Amino acid sequence: MLEARFGPLSPMDTGMQSRVYAAPGGEVVVKVYRNHQGEHRLEAQNMRRADLGAWVVDTVEADGIEALILRRFPGHPLRAQDIPAALPRLREILGALHQDREGWVDLGRVRERLKRFRSALAAYPLDDLFDAVEEPLERGLLDQPAAFCHLDLWHDNILIAQENEVLVIDWTKAAWDDPLRDLALLKTGTLDLLGMDASLDAALTFLPDHAPATLTRLRAYLAHTYLHDLYWFLMNEPYEFDRQCRLKLPRARHVLARLPGEAGMSHG
Repeated sequence: MLEARFGPLSPMDTGMQSRVYAAPGGEVVVKVYRNHQGEHRLEAQNMRRADLGAWVVDTVEADGIEALILRRFPGHPLRAQDIPAALPRLREILGALHQDREGWVDLGRVRERLKRFRSALAAYPLDDLFDAVEEPLERGLLDQPAAFCHLDLWHDNILIAQENEVLVIDWTKAAWDDPLRDLALLKTGTLDLLGMDASLDAALTFLPDHAPATLTRLRAYLAHTYLHDLYWFLMNEPYEFDRQCRLKLPRARHVLARLPGEAGMSHG
């Protein structure tokens, strides 16, 4: 049915949850979802909320297929050398996205995730990372208004084209959360293509201010994200876990050293 409408489809990309095909002529791409949970409509809805509705062509359900039809963006996934050029536009995109506020951050979910992480990672010396999240959580510093967040800002989901045009794709995980969690995911998933100092310096340019409480919150969500990544590998790709520890723990502890927490910060 899809090929009858768009012509022969050529595979472009395969992810855990979907497959993407190019249609002849280069005008549209077809994203076919592996599950049958209405994610094609959810992603279209989230893109419209993020002011990206112009990229949505249609949603389709036929022959057991759920698909999202999108205009094709003439770019490629972000690489390390693209990051400096992409940063100004990324700041604009996330700044606008995070202006959309609704309710408060669900701290119950944060506590539930930490409980799972602690249980799975109990054999590893990670107390410094857990403390970086749990202490501000218990002090109420993470009790914040929720913003609309992308929540999957790794470099394959950020496309760049000529003249530094940037498009953020894959909006199935978008939800209401702390915008600094979104920034932590951007840092660990994309900015970490850079060196340690350059990565954190770039992340800090996204903050609304550098007040001690804001930096402590960012530190907490960065620690949380590194813990999540280690948990994910331990649960899903345990053969990769040791290598990921060698990659991620130095970066996580670099963050803790550079952002020593509210008590250790000056107001300069």
